[in-house]
Amino acid sequence: MKCPGQDTQFWTAGSIFEVDCPKCHRKVEFFKDDTMRRCGHCGHRFVNPKMDFGCAAYCQYAEQCIGDLPPELVAQQQDLLKDRVAVAVKRHLKRDFGRIGHISRRARHAESLCRKAGANLAVVLIAAYLWDLDDLESAGKAPVARGIFEQLKAPAPLVDQVCAIIARRGTGHSGDSLEARLVGEADEQARKEEKAAPGQ
Repeated sequence: MKCPGQDTQFWTAGSIFEVDCPKCHRKVEFFKDDTMRRCGHCGHRFVNPKMDFGCAAYCQYAEQCIGDLPPELVAQQQDLLKDRVAVAVKRHLKRDFGRIGHISRRARHAESLCRKAGANLAVVLIAAYLWDLDDLESAGKAPVARGIFEQLKAPAPLVDQVCAIIARRGTGHSGDSLEARLVGEADEQARKEEKAAPGQ
């Protein structure tokens, strides 16, 4: 079965359109399922501005479906994944509002620290959400975090990066990656915030 979004029998008059090249402003023709096109005049290659990457942002078969993924879509996939991880963590914790609040504060601090440091935002935020779901004894294998990743079909390299951060939790080792240090610092800031404003 062909994806309905790519099956031309479902296309309408607006499925083929022209877009101005961002470099030279000449017209470039796009089909609605083109991810990228090269301008015939200046040679600039750019992403289809009207393409709805909706399902491709989370579908594990997106690369086979639409070809090589542009960097913009890879970033969009990671953005969507961190949001889905946040939801999965809240579902896992159910009504444990104290832990949910702490994780939310840690994630907020982690995002702020990450933007200042120029670290990988997706890795830092996902690690901030999953950091202490596993107890210290099992943190090296991170069964709870890996279970969430498996459920969300997260890409293996990202899983490995985040699980490496979880495994280092509590070590305070100077050899930790920048991302691991940022998550640890964000956790400390969240705890200080909670002590300063008890009952939150």
